[in-house]
Amino acid sequence: MADGGIDGLALGSIAAGSVFLWAALQGKTILGTVQALIKGSAPGSAPSSPPIGGTTTTAATGNAAYNSSSSLQQLWTSNGGPQNTAAFAAAVAEAESGGNTPDPSSNPDGGTNIGPWQLDTKGVGAGYTEAQLANPNLNAQITIMATNGGTDWTEWDDPVVNALPGHQYTPGSPVP
Repeated sequence: MADGGIDGLALGSIAAGSVFLWAALQGKTILGTVQALIKGSAPGSAPSSPPIGGTTTTAATGNAAYNSSSSLQQLWTSNGGPQNTAAFAAAVAEAESGGNTPDPSSNPDGGTNIGPWQLDTKGVGAGYTEAQLANPNLNAQITIMATNGGTDWTEWDDPVVNALPGHQYTPGSPVP
């Protein structure tokens, strides 16, 4: 705008980004959050992300174990990951955590690896709490951003990723 104010498009973009971020951090669906806001309800009443086929939930933590490649692929794509990298991303999650989200592991750098893609609290997961990284939806979203949509796995170290030249995955390539 000529007067230095914020135009409607910028304001709308800020609002939409805020809804996406809030929903991710709270483990809520974006659709449920938007529906709650439209209905005039507090967004905290929006339903949690729907269960994904092939998952189990532990009563103590509420975290899910993704017990199949297809459930990990659905977790990947439902959080914005490209379909053409979903099978490879699922193979990485299976190698990293076996799909078990609540179980953290130690990292040689002194951090803790958490979630399906074992995000390191001193690496890709820096700046997030362990509880946030244990949220499978947020874990997937961070991984999608950190891997450029599932093509750049330079921050990971497991047998699946280590089989790639330069830790770079080319969509359409065979999945180990």
